[in-house]
Amino acid sequence: MGMENELEAAEYMKSEDLLTRRLADGDPGAPREMVERYHAELYRYAWALLRDGSAAEDAVQEVFERTFTALGRYSKERIEALSLRPWLYRITLNVARNAWRKSRREVPVAETPEPDTRFGGASGSTSGTESRESWMDALEALGRLSERQRVVVTLRYIEDLSYADIAEQTGWPENTCKTLARRGIGRLGVLLSGRSDGEGGS
Repeated sequence: MGMENELEAAEYMKSEDLLTRRLADGDPGAPREMVERYHAELYRYAWALLRDGSAAEDAVQEVFERTFTALGRYSKERIEALSLRPWLYRITLNVARNAWRKSRREVPVAETPEPDTRFGGASGSTSGTESRESWMDALEALGRLSERQRVVVTLRYIEDLSYADIAEQTGWPENTCKTLARRGIGRLGVLLSGRSDGEGGS
């Protein structure tokens, strides 16, 4: 299984590198392929950060607008040097931060997430209704974490990224990301258990 995962990762990187080269070469089909490849996961990431479907869709739209604007300004060499997926995630995080700054008030959970998300998954003995309620409780609690905890917990447990990838995408040290994840999960446990929380930390 480990070998299969490594091969899949290598194949994904090769495919991503090829797409980056096509973007650098001005291939007219490359931008559309980039949107088709990354839209769903960027939407899922934005949804987990913003907890609102329309806001997440607007955020992803802005991400691609910023992306195309940047690609239009970058030299061929700069585009070829891009790590495409981490770059898109960083832009998404920046767009989400702007949205948080515009409205610091609590945003109610209005929708359920896509069914393939991995955070807070219920066991097979849990009914669909209970699973949905558990997920919504988890997302409500996620929104009460500090910004940095929310980002790291989302990337680690929803997007299933390694700490090395999280560090690359956020620019934060890997050990800091591990600490943020540990504290964030600890605080989520407190919030979901209904006990008062005396520890924050960002």
